[in-house]
Amino acid sequence: MASDATQKKPGLIAKALDGLEWLGNKLPDPAVLFVIGMVAVWVLSWQLSTMTFTEVNPATNGSIAVENLLAPDKLAEFLGGMVEKFTSFHPLGVVLVAMLGVGVAEASGFINVVLKNMLQFTPKKLLTPMLLLVAIVSHTAADAGYVLVIPIGGVMFYAAGRHPLAGIAAAFAGVSGGFSANFIPSGIDPLLSGLTTTGAEIVDKDYVVNPLCNIAFTGVSSVLIIAVGWFLTDYIIEPRLKGTEIDGDPSEMPKLEQSSKRDQAGMVCGLLAMLLGVVGLFLWASPSESALRAQRAVMGTATLTIADDGTQSWTVATGTLAKTTQARIIRTTETDGAETSETVWTGAVTELSKASDAVDEVKKDQTCSITLAEGPDLQAGDVIEALEETRSLTSLRPAAPLMSSIVPLIFLLFLIPGVVHGYVSGTFKSHRDIVKGMSKSMESMAYYMVLVFFAALFIAAFSESQIGILLAVKGANFLADSGASPAVTIVGIILLAGSVNLLVGSASAKWAMLSPIFVPMLMLAGGPGNPGISPELTQAAYRIGDSSTNIITPMMPYFPLVVVFCQRYVKKSGIGTVGAMMLPYSIAFLLAWTILLLIYWQLGLPLGLQAPYTYEPAAM
Repeated sequence: MASDATQKKPGLIAKALDGLEWLGNKLPDPAVLFVIGMVAVWVLSWQLSTMTFTEVNPATNGSIAVENLLAPDKLAEFLGGMVEKFTSFHPLGVVLVAMLGVGVAEASGFINVVLKNMLQFTPKKLLTPMLLLVAIVSHTAADAGYVLVIPIGGVMFYAAGRHPLAGIAAAFAGVSGGFSANFIPSGIDPLLSGLTTTGAEIVDKDYVVNPLCNIAFTGVSSVLIIAVGWFLTDYIIEPRLKGTEIDGDPSEMPKLEQSSKRDQAGMVCGLLAMLLGVVGLFLWASPSESALRAQRAVMGTATLTIADDGTQSWTVATGTLAKTTQARIIRTTETDGAETSETVWTGAVTELSKASDAVDEVKKDQTCSITLAEGPDLQAGDVIEALEETRSLTSLRPAAPLMSSIVPLIFLLFLIPGVVHGYVSGTFKSHRDIVKGMSKSMESMAYYMVLVFFAALFIAAFSESQIGILLAVKGANFLADSGASPAVTIVGIILLAGSVNLLVGSASAKWAMLSPIFVPMLMLAGGPGNPGISPELTQAAYRIGDSSTNIITPMMPYFPLVVVFCQRYVKKSGIGTVGAMMLPYSIAFLLAWTILLLIYWQLGLPLGLQAPYTYEPAAM
């Protein structure tokens, strides 16, 4: 009776979330919402293109000019590139390829049997923190958490007699809301640190940010995310969902039925196959010369000619090297055991032959490095060393092939055990059953593909219009002019990053826009001769804002996928359903994480490797 009374008279928070869900679900279908947003960007770009802005784009050092996307040439360009924008949308391939393997493992019953056995060893009360922990660890495998951990969260909760949407919410909170909380290094660490270094070099050309500069803080943050997510899931989100009817098609909802002896045997054989695959991968990747590792690959050649009078000139070969856009020559010298570096020339890589005057002082016994900016074959920050008189320019590949193979490996590591389990357990009779499992997984992705088509077009329009960078620069300038204390400024960076995140989902894309503004601005915040805020602390603040609001914005590329996962169990699920579920997580993460950073800063605990809290300007 008490339970019935509680359901009839929900509390204030429950009423507010119910109202948010009602309002959100009154919005148009997400696909139509993206169309409306794209049209709005077009109209806004037309209006703003007639205005002159004084804000400077840090990427080009020129004033920001909004592009009119309704101009005839832009509309023609839009039509010509529509298919490419859709097919090149990064999350599309990641989701579809991974889901092919997951579909086989699910159709064979492998996932169900494994999860059922996991539930037998995981107490019901510890299911939520265990799910959050797995979600956080999934960050090491790129975007795998979105296509694996989130749906598994729903399955595990449903099998345990709990509401599946609560499991999806907890997993989504850990995977996306806690995106920057991890005690294991992941690919985002070197990516962000490289962009932070680029921003810091505006003030200090020799400043280098360690890729693990935030690892200690993100490790502690993972404990915070698990604790806060555990409390919210068990005491706020799931109680509110008790009145939400599970009305999904029983044939479409994943189930964990009683496993037979053949199922158990299939699971053991499937796990052994997966283990053998992992061991084989380890043995393949272990040797230093392994094809899966980053190797030095010749990108082109350059010849340094030293004339009798000592003058020097560069001749750059055409081809792969010449495709890269920008280059800079750095002279490295050693005096009394101390090594110093100096940039002596910057320009297009194809113009290196004109840089002879800039490298006159480079002697044969010195090291001359060429740093190439981002291009088709190299990433920003790749360093090319020239060590001989006739010098072959070599560079580490932009990323080890192993790191770019994460999604195909997920496909194989689910496909192979799924196939083995299917044949051993008797679920699969022939290869047609395997193909049928893949096909069924793709059927569930039909709605997602429709959403992705319009989402890709909207995001492309928003980026090409330059409206995003305009909003970012205006916000940063406001913080700079406010004269706020360092703590208030850091909080402002967190809030601004979180706000921009509602419009631009990619963590690297946002930081590429914001780091050249935030990082040098805060380095100089103390004034001439006084310490400013370190790039490492600025990056940590950005990561909090970027993660916390991921889970409430439909602009996040994987948000529509979460809606699809919810619709498996509750047909009426929409943007409002997911938004109402995730809003408490977003607000709680933002507040608790910000407080943690301020306390962490006050106590002087290490952020990570080589990560000071302040920046000391070099003496002039």
